[in-house]
Amino acid sequence: MRTIETKLYTIDELSEEAQEKAIEQFRNSYYAHNDFSEWAIDNCYLLEPKHEELIKKFGKDFYEVLNKNEKYKDVPLIKNNRKIYFSLDRDRHIDISNAMEIRNDYYFLKWLGLNDRLIDKVCFSIGKDTIEFETNDYEVSFTEIEQGKLGLATEKFEEYCDDILTSIENEIDYRFSDEAIIEEIEANEWEFTEEGQLYYLTNKIIL
Repeated sequence: MRTIETKLYTIDELSEEAQEKAIEQFRNSYYAHNDFSEWAIDNCYLLEPKHEELIKKFGKDFYEVLNKNEKYKDVPLIKNNRKIYFSLDRDRHIDISNAMEIRNDYYFLKWLGLNDRLIDKVCFSIGKDTIEFETNDYEVSFTEIEQGKLGLATEKFEEYCDDILTSIENEIDYRFSDEAIIEEIEANEWEFTEEGQLYYLTNKIIL
């Protein structure tokens, strides 16, 4: 029988060099064992337009009006069912066509900038990262002014899709930042050897 004594340190008690080693071990482990692409899209409000923008456009009671018949009062205008496909590589793209659950077409089209008269004339379909408008009466065509408004609405929607992709990218980048890794270490109260090696209470070093 023998007894081995090991001094253990919290992340902030390590030397700068040992901290860097500890953080890099966690970062490598994250890449190997976690799919942060899935984590990044697992957000009910990911597809929701900016809160400040909706409140400015529709008033501070917008969500109360939107959810007046709902049990939960904070349900978003555009729900996210997580069926999002994207790439952050050279072929950078996003497809939210199957992810959007628009709970109120009127407010959605109003947010895009359409007026009531134009809303009455249109039907729309969501593409991968764009929106297409058609008249809901084949005998009625859009005026030149209306076509201009629909063009602006299309641009707004495409910018919205690009913002979502950027938000996903930022979330993934943050997960691998020193700040996020240190937060994870501190939240789980991980301890280390003096050299920065992660130590389990089972006496098994795992990274």
